[in-house]
Amino acid sequence: MASQARGLQNFISDLRNAKSKEEESTRVERELAKIRRKFASGLSANTKPGANESNPSLSSYQRKKYVWKLVYIHVLGYEVDFGHAEVLSLVKSRKYSEKQVGYVALSLLLRGSDPLMANIVVTIKNDLVSATAPSSLKSSSSLNGGSNTSADTAQSLALCSIANISGLELVQALHVEVQHNLVSKSSSPNVKKKAALCLLRLVRASPNLVAGREFAPHIAQLLQDRHLGVLTSTMSLLNGLAGQHPADYQSLIPYVVHTLGLLVLKKNTCAKEYLYYRTPSPWLQIKLLKFLQLYPNALGSGSGSGSGNENENENVNGYRQDPSTKKFIEQLTQVVAKILTDTDVSDSINKSNADHAILFEAVNLIVCWEHSGPAKLREGAMKLLGKFISVREPNIRYLGLMTMAKLAQIEGSGEGVKKHQATVLVSLKDADISVRRRALDLLFVMCDSDNAERIVDELVAHLVLADAAIREEMVLKIAILAEKYATDLRWYVDTILKLISISGDHVSDPIWHRVVQIVTNHPQGDLQAYAAATLLVAASPRRCHETAVRVAAYVLGEFGFLVAERPGMSGEEQFRLLHQHWHNANSITRSILISTYAKLANLYEECRPLVAPVFARCKNSVQVEIQQRSAEYAAMREAFSPEAVEDLLREMPPFEEKKQSALEQRLREKEGDSSAAVVKAARPSAAERQRAAQAERAAQDAIEQATEEEEYEEEEEEDIEERHEDPAHDSVPIGIPKEVIPAMRKAFSNLCTSPSGVLFENSLLQVGVKHEYVGSQGRITVFFGNLGSEPLENFKVRVDNCDHLSMQKQGTEGLLDGDDEDGCVVAVRTQAKLLLLVEVMAPFDDAPAMRIKFQTSEGERHEYPLRLPIVATCFMEPVTLEAPAFMQRWKSLEGQERECQEVVKAPPNAPEIDEDYMERIGKIVTDGLKFGRCEGCDPTPWTVSGAATFRTGSKDKSGNFINVGCLVRIEANPQAGAFRVTTRTLHPLCSKAVKNVALVSIKLA
Repeated sequence: MASQARGLQNFISDLRNAKSKEEESTRVERELAKIRRKFASGLSANTKPGANESNPSLSSYQRKKYVWKLVYIHVLGYEVDFGHAEVLSLVKSRKYSEKQVGYVALSLLLRGSDPLMANIVVTIKNDLVSATAPSSLKSSSSLNGGSNTSADTAQSLALCSIANISGLELVQALHVEVQHNLVSKSSSPNVKKKAALCLLRLVRASPNLVAGREFAPHIAQLLQDRHLGVLTSTMSLLNGLAGQHPADYQSLIPYVVHTLGLLVLKKNTCAKEYLYYRTPSPWLQIKLLKFLQLYPNALGSGSGSGSGNENENENVNGYRQDPSTKKFIEQLTQVVAKILTDTDVSDSINKSNADHAILFEAVNLIVCWEHSGPAKLREGAMKLLGKFISVREPNIRYLGLMTMAKLAQIEGSGEGVKKHQATVLVSLKDADISVRRRALDLLFVMCDSDNAERIVDELVAHLVLADAAIREEMVLKIAILAEKYATDLRWYVDTILKLISISGDHVSDPIWHRVVQIVTNHPQGDLQAYAAATLLVAASPRRCHETAVRVAAYVLGEFGFLVAERPGMSGEEQFRLLHQHWHNANSITRSILISTYAKLANLYEECRPLVAPVFARCKNSVQVEIQQRSAEYAAMREAFSPEAVEDLLREMPPFEEKKQSALEQRLREKEGDSSAAVVKAARPSAAERQRAAQAERAAQDAIEQATEEEEYEEEEEEDIEERHEDPAHDSVPIGIPKEVIPAMRKAFSNLCTSPSGVLFENSLLQVGVKHEYVGSQGRITVFFGNLGSEPLENFKVRVDNCDHLSMQKQGTEGLLDGDDEDGCVVAVRTQAKLLLLVEVMAPFDDAPAMRIKFQTSEGERHEYPLRLPIVATCFMEPVTLEAPAFMQRWKSLEGQERECQEVVKAPPNAPEIDEDYMERIGKIVTDGLKFGRCEGCDPTPWTVSGAATFRTGSKDKSGNFINVGCLVRIEANPQAGAFRVTTRTLHPLCSKAVKNVALVSIKLA
């Protein structure tokens, strides 16, 4: 062979000895010109240049030599655009040596779209269907370890070329012959192997080439072949087909399980040539296990668990398992259990790699089964993986960490994973960054409400030592974990601030945006005030990361007024601490700072002289955003009224909660949908579900309250709009006059905190109320005085009964609705009287309704809907607490179910908030709300705290009266002219009722 290819060897030597690229190119160009002349020299003069005809004068040796040279030149990267006719001539040859060269060149030099392919398709098809061939095609070398037929050789060469050339036209023309060679009983194992792999390449190019349900029986027949090479190639094809249409090949699962059982349970049946370090055909085992992973519900419900349930033959898909199905399920669980128990670390690296590859695929299969597989297999897999993540070999440790992260996603596996938490934390410090990434993923997946704080703290501590390649990923996952499992959102804020201080460059915008969103959307408790105070301290140092400045600027602009009365946190101090970072900030940070300055100037008079020069300088900024903001904020007070400016610069409304946060979206973009961390992040944690439920309840309460108020107002407006036109024919009574409603509402609010007063008054009627309470009982006297010049006839009063009040009613004869059909008569300048004896039995937040009906002497009927000023604060008993005891109880009552909070502006005509004003607020708390004043709870005079007990007449199982402890705090912001009322009680209705009474009392102060 060397003597026959001496010219080719010399050419290769010349190219290798070339000293430069130019010399090599010159030599190649010279050789191409020579070959072109040789191919064209024997053609007739009438043959057109470029015609697809070969040179008949070339000998077999010359044709092969020149085609080999073209192949070598093509492999080097040079363009070869001729010689196709000589290649076709070699392919058509009946000699093996020529056909071999022809098919090799065909695979490399021609593509499926080449016009010459139409001529070659016929030749390839003939080679594929040839059952016999002349003896001259016999190869001197055996390709299959034995005597090959000449047809096998031709078919094998043709199949290899088809797989390499591809092309849509070639696929459509030859796929039928390829399938026939694969399923034909006369095809040799060598041909079947190549046909399976060739068909796989064709299916990848044209996915709908094979009809799955029709082709599945042929695959089943191939899976029963005893030749392991055929089985391996068939499984490659089957995995490719089933990956596209799994349902079409589900019927092949028993055949796959049977083959896998022979390799695992009966190793002696494997031919010696397919034993790899005493492991039977590991590649085939891996392909079999990968196919089974496409069918996670193959086991059915409780399969292999041995539960003895009568319905155990029914699987999760709803069809009954026949005995053969049950048999293969038992065999499959036995095979997987055998792989788990028999795999061990070997002294031979090659054997160990092969065995562990099979083992990890078996564990992946257990992960796919989830709860449908036996629990013992999951426990065994977890135990094995625990060993693997402890070995020194980095590859095994890497695979162990990655697979354990998948296994940890199954519900119920959390406790088993937690046992290895210390080992995983050690892997987080591994020298190999890929191992560190997998350890980080596993820590992310194993995190839950019990160990979240420890894992997050460990990750934050390790972040200091982590290299830059993994820091961004660590910061993102720490932020997601801190949010998902934060039972106290103050811990979440502290964690993000630690991330910014340690690795601020890797804290992306979505992370700090999420902090702002969470703080804004959770007004309950003291989160907003805590965040404002903490960020103010974080931004105090002159050398502070710019991300911290951005967060601090936004939060202080929105909620800085909540801490403005604390020492060193005034509005002027907030501006000074933020403005020290102005010169080092970029344009984005400066834009946020400008908006914050505008809000500070709106809230605090002392900040306006400080902010004005900044706006004046920035009006000429080269940054358009900064210039526009400064100009608009500076001109705002001149262009709009103070009320409009107040509305424009008030706090931002809550952000819309999306199903997927920006952090989860970023994680999905970085790691893909199949990542264990992405799957974990998509599942809501217990803390997230609790926060969502609290937010939903708060929204529902707000809707109910708004609905009640709206219904009440509509009812009043309907009564007002109804007027009497024809007394003889019109039956619609006259309601409350519209001009009386504002005074009536104010009177009701006053009576909620006053012992006596006028509830309603117009030209005809005056309703007065006198009420007093002791513990859970009350005595309410209602007077109905006739202010007109004529008697009020048919005078009736109806007081609605309430579930939360036990009520006894007494009154002037005929007054109560139901006592007398005609009612009573209230003469001019006289009164009717109603006495109510009440006892509260349960917390409540609405006042009882009372409806007054009467008729004038002219026949006009009147009907007035009113509410009695019987509210929850009437049944309070003051409690005096020392400051430490008050704060301890205040913290113990945290939680949205127990807390109500609302910010209210002081009335426009109210005086400035000063210490005298706060004394009036204190009087409201003690005399109006009946709370005991708790002194010394705050270092400033702008907070009033109180405690009380809500008394009821109900008894518990022990015979003791049921009481509800109540706490209230009213915090004033003199600069903003606003109050924040916060109530905390053991019952949500008490919290809501106390807050509502306090709000209306402040508005009247």
